[in-house]
Amino acid sequence: MDDLSFWDALSGILGSISLVSWILVLVPQLAENYKAKDAQGISLAFLAVWFVGDLTNLIGAVWAQLVPTVIALAFYFCLADAILILQCLYYNFFFGRIFHQSSSAQDESLEDPRQPLLARQTSIVGLPGSRRRSSAAQGQWNTVGEEALVADNLEKNGWTKPWAKEILIIFCVCILGAVGWAIAWKTGLWAPVHEHHRKTDVGGPIGAEILGYVSAVCYLG
Repeated sequence: MDDLSFWDALSGILGSISLVSWILVLVPQLAENYKAKDAQGISLAFLAVWFVGDLTNLIGAVWAQLVPTVIALAFYFCLADAILILQCLYYNFFFGRIFHQSSSAQDESLEDPRQPLLARQTSIVGLPGSRRRSSAAQGQWNTVGEEALVADNLEKNGWTKPWAKEILIIFCVCILGAVGWAIAWKTGLWAPVHEHHRKTDVGGPIGAEILGYVSAVCYLG
Protein backbone atom coordinates (compact mmCIF):
# COMPACT_ATOMS: atom_id res chain seq x y z
CA MET A 1 0.00 0.00 0.00
CA ASP A 2 2.94 2.32 0.59
CA ASP A 3 4.12 2.31 -3.04
CA LEU A 4 0.82 3.54 -4.43
CA SER A 5 1.54 6.10 -7.13
CA PHE A 6 -0.68 8.90 -8.38
CA TRP A 7 -1.48 7.07 -11.61
CA ASP A 8 -2.34 3.86 -9.76
CA ALA A 9 -4.72 5.76 -7.50
CA LEU A 10 -6.26 7.62 -10.45
CA SER A 11 -6.74 4.35 -12.33
CA GLY A 12 -8.42 2.76 -9.31
CA ILE A 13 -10.71 5.73 -8.70
CA LEU A 14 -11.80 5.97 -12.34
CA GLY A 15 -12.43 2.23 -12.44
CA SER A 16 -14.52 2.45 -9.29
CA ILE A 17 -16.54 5.36 -10.70
CA SER A 18 -17.13 3.36 -13.86
CA LEU A 19 -18.33 0.40 -11.79
CA VAL A 20 -20.76 2.58 -9.82
CA SER A 21 -22.08 4.11 -13.05
CA TRP A 22 -22.77 0.69 -14.54
CA ILE A 23 -24.51 -0.44 -11.35
CA LEU A 24 -26.79 2.61 -11.23
CA VAL A 25 -27.47 2.92 -14.96
CA LEU A 26 -30.88 1.21 -14.86
CA VAL A 27 -32.07 2.50 -11.47
CA PRO A 28 -33.57 5.80 -12.78
CA GLN A 29 -35.58 3.94 -15.42
CA LEU A 30 -36.89 1.43 -12.88
CA ALA A 31 -37.89 4.24 -10.52
CA GLU A 32 -39.55 6.23 -13.32
CA ASN A 33 -41.60 3.23 -14.42
CA TYR A 34 -42.72 2.62 -10.84
CA LYS A 35 -43.72 6.25 -10.30
CA ALA A 36 -45.56 6.61 -13.62
CA LYS A 37 -47.08 3.10 -13.48
CA ASP A 38 -46.33 2.96 -17.20
CA ALA A 39 -43.61 1.61 -19.49
CA GLN A 40 -44.97 2.38 -22.94
CA GLY A 41 -41.77 4.07 -24.12
CA ILE A 42 -39.61 0.95 -23.69
CA SER A 43 -39.27 -1.69 -26.40
CA LEU A 44 -39.64 -5.25 -25.17
CA ALA A 45 -37.68 -6.50 -28.18
CA PHE A 46 -34.76 -4.27 -27.22
CA LEU A 47 -34.90 -5.49 -23.62
CA ALA A 48 -35.02 -9.11 -24.76
CA VAL A 49 -31.90 -8.70 -26.90
CA TRP A 50 -30.17 -6.81 -24.09
CA PHE A 51 -31.08 -9.57 -21.62
CA VAL A 52 -29.63 -12.22 -23.94
CA GLY A 53 -26.42 -10.19 -24.14
CA ASP A 54 -26.17 -9.92 -20.36
CA LEU A 55 -26.99 -13.60 -19.91
CA THR A 56 -24.31 -14.75 -22.35
CA ASN A 57 -21.91 -12.33 -20.69
CA LEU A 58 -22.64 -13.92 -17.30
CA ILE A 59 -22.25 -17.47 -18.58
CA GLY A 60 -19.02 -16.59 -20.37
CA ALA A 61 -17.61 -14.87 -17.28
CA VAL A 62 -18.35 -17.89 -15.09
CA TRP A 63 -17.01 -20.28 -17.73
CA ALA A 64 -13.75 -18.34 -18.12
CA GLN A 65 -13.44 -17.98 -14.33
CA LEU A 66 -13.05 -14.22 -14.44
CA VAL A 67 -12.62 -12.07 -11.35
CA PRO A 68 -15.57 -12.09 -8.90
CA THR A 69 -16.42 -8.43 -9.54
CA VAL A 70 -17.04 -9.12 -13.25
CA ILE A 71 -19.25 -12.11 -12.44
CA ALA A 72 -21.18 -10.19 -9.78
CA LEU A 73 -21.72 -7.24 -12.14
CA ALA A 74 -22.93 -9.55 -14.93
CA PHE A 75 -25.36 -11.23 -12.50
CA TYR A 76 -26.63 -7.81 -11.37
CA PHE A 77 -27.25 -6.79 -14.99
CA CYS A 78 -29.30 -9.94 -15.59
CA LEU A 79 -31.33 -9.26 -12.45
CA ALA A 80 -31.95 -5.62 -13.39
CA ASP A 81 -32.95 -6.63 -16.94
CA ALA A 82 -35.40 -9.19 -15.57
CA ILE A 83 -36.99 -6.62 -13.25
CA LEU A 84 -37.30 -4.11 -16.11
CA ILE A 85 -38.90 -6.71 -18.39
CA LEU A 86 -41.37 -7.70 -15.65
CA GLN A 87 -42.23 -4.03 -15.15
CA CYS A 88 -42.97 -3.61 -18.84
CA LEU A 89 -45.11 -6.74 -18.96
CA TYR A 90 -47.04 -5.73 -15.84
CA TYR A 91 -47.64 -2.06 -16.62
CA ASN A 92 -48.23 -2.46 -20.37
CA PHE A 93 -50.46 -5.53 -20.26
CA PHE A 94 -51.77 -6.62 -16.86
CA PHE A 95 -52.05 -3.26 -15.09
CA GLY A 96 -53.11 -1.46 -18.26
CA ARG A 97 -55.91 -3.94 -18.95
CA ILE A 98 -57.26 -3.69 -15.39
CA PHE A 99 -57.13 0.13 -15.47
CA HIS A 100 -58.88 0.24 -18.85
CA GLN A 101 -61.65 -2.11 -17.68
CA SER A 102 -62.28 -0.15 -14.48
CA SER A 103 -62.35 3.15 -16.38
CA SER A 104 -64.78 1.76 -18.97
CA ALA A 105 -67.08 0.39 -16.28
CA GLN A 106 -67.09 3.71 -14.44
CA ASP A 107 -67.82 5.66 -17.62
CA GLU A 108 -70.69 3.35 -18.53
CA SER A 109 -72.25 3.69 -15.08
CA LEU A 110 -72.02 7.49 -15.12
CA GLU A 111 -72.98 8.04 -18.76
CA ASP A 112 -76.18 6.00 -19.01
CA PRO A 113 -78.27 7.73 -21.72
CA ARG A 114 -81.50 6.29 -20.33
CA GLN A 115 -81.33 8.50 -17.27
CA PRO A 116 -82.01 12.24 -17.29
CA LEU A 117 -79.18 14.49 -16.17
CA LEU A 118 -80.91 15.61 -12.97
CA ALA A 119 -81.76 12.03 -11.96
CA ARG A 120 -78.23 10.93 -12.81
CA GLN A 121 -76.74 13.59 -10.56
CA THR A 122 -79.21 12.77 -7.80
CA SER A 123 -78.46 9.05 -8.00
CA ILE A 124 -74.74 9.68 -7.87
CA VAL A 125 -75.06 11.93 -4.84
CA GLY A 126 -77.40 9.52 -3.11
CA LEU A 127 -75.19 6.48 -3.47
CA PRO A 128 -73.72 5.10 -0.23
CA GLY A 129 -70.24 6.41 0.27
CA SER A 130 -70.61 9.06 -2.44
CA ARG A 131 -69.82 11.88 -0.05
CA ARG A 132 -66.81 9.96 1.18
CA ARG A 133 -65.60 9.53 -2.40
CA SER A 134 -66.32 13.18 -3.12
CA SER A 135 -64.31 14.34 -0.12
CA ALA A 136 -61.52 11.94 -1.03
CA ALA A 137 -61.45 13.29 -4.58
CA GLN A 138 -61.42 16.84 -3.27
CA GLY A 139 -58.53 15.96 -0.96
CA GLN A 140 -56.72 14.37 -3.85
CA TRP A 141 -57.12 17.52 -5.95
CA ASN A 142 -55.88 19.61 -3.02
CA THR A 143 -52.82 17.38 -2.73
CA VAL A 144 -52.15 17.70 -6.45
CA GLY A 145 -52.47 21.45 -6.20
CA GLU A 146 -50.05 21.58 -3.29
CA GLU A 147 -47.54 19.43 -5.15
CA ALA A 148 -47.83 21.65 -8.21
CA LEU A 149 -47.26 24.73 -6.03
CA VAL A 150 -44.16 23.17 -4.44
CA ALA A 151 -42.83 22.14 -7.86
CA ASP A 152 -43.41 25.68 -9.15
CA ASN A 153 -41.50 27.16 -6.21
CA LEU A 154 -38.63 24.72 -6.72
CA GLU A 155 -38.51 25.56 -10.40
CA LYS A 156 -38.34 29.26 -9.64
CA ASN A 157 -35.44 28.60 -7.29
CA GLY A 158 -33.64 26.62 -9.97
CA TRP A 159 -33.70 23.22 -8.22
CA THR A 160 -35.68 21.43 -10.90
CA LYS A 161 -33.59 22.48 -13.88
CA PRO A 162 -32.34 19.45 -15.82
CA TRP A 163 -28.72 20.55 -15.82
CA ALA A 164 -28.72 21.02 -12.05
CA LYS A 165 -30.09 17.54 -11.48
CA GLU A 166 -27.65 15.95 -13.90
CA ILE A 167 -24.66 17.71 -12.38
CA LEU A 168 -25.75 16.66 -8.90
CA ILE A 169 -26.19 13.04 -9.99
CA ILE A 170 -22.78 12.97 -11.69
CA PHE A 171 -21.17 14.50 -8.62
CA CYS A 172 -22.78 11.92 -6.31
CA VAL A 173 -21.69 9.05 -8.56
CA CYS A 174 -18.10 10.33 -8.59
CA ILE A 175 -18.06 10.75 -4.81
CA LEU A 176 -19.55 7.29 -4.29
CA GLY A 177 -17.00 5.73 -6.64
CA ALA A 178 -14.08 7.49 -4.94
CA VAL A 179 -15.27 6.50 -1.47
CA GLY A 180 -15.77 2.91 -2.60
CA TRP A 181 -12.25 2.80 -4.01
CA ALA A 182 -10.79 4.23 -0.80
CA ILE A 183 -12.58 1.62 1.30
CA ALA A 184 -11.46 -1.18 -1.02
CA TRP A 185 -7.86 0.06 -0.93
CA LYS A 186 -7.71 0.49 2.83
CA THR A 187 -9.23 -2.95 3.47
CA GLY A 188 -6.94 -4.66 0.97
CA LEU A 189 -9.69 -5.60 -1.49
CA TRP A 190 -7.98 -3.56 -4.21
CA ALA A 191 -4.31 -3.33 -5.02
CA PRO A 192 -2.45 -1.98 -8.06
CA VAL A 193 -1.22 -4.58 -10.55
CA HIS A 194 2.17 -3.61 -11.92
CA GLU A 195 3.44 -4.55 -15.34
CA HIS A 196 5.75 -7.34 -14.19
CA HIS A 197 2.89 -8.95 -12.27
CA ARG A 198 0.49 -9.06 -15.22
CA LYS A 199 -0.32 -12.40 -16.78
CA THR A 200 0.78 -12.82 -20.36
CA ASP A 201 -1.56 -15.73 -21.05
CA VAL A 202 -4.91 -14.14 -21.86
CA GLY A 203 -6.40 -17.16 -23.56
CA GLY A 204 -9.51 -18.89 -22.26
CA PRO A 205 -12.05 -21.53 -23.14
CA ILE A 206 -13.21 -21.22 -26.73
CA GLY A 207 -16.83 -21.49 -25.61
CA ALA A 208 -16.46 -18.53 -23.27
CA GLU A 209 -14.91 -16.48 -26.06
CA ILE A 210 -17.80 -17.35 -28.39
CA LEU A 211 -20.30 -16.28 -25.73
CA GLY A 212 -18.37 -13.04 -25.36
CA TYR A 213 -18.73 -12.31 -29.07
CA VAL A 214 -22.45 -13.19 -28.93
CA SER A 215 -22.84 -10.81 -26.02
CA ALA A 216 -21.07 -8.03 -27.95
CA VAL A 217 -23.33 -8.56 -30.97
CA CYS A 218 -26.43 -8.36 -28.77
CA TYR A 219 -25.21 -5.11 -27.21
CA LEU A 220 -24.62 -3.62 -30.66
CA GLY A 221 -28.07 -4.75 -31.81
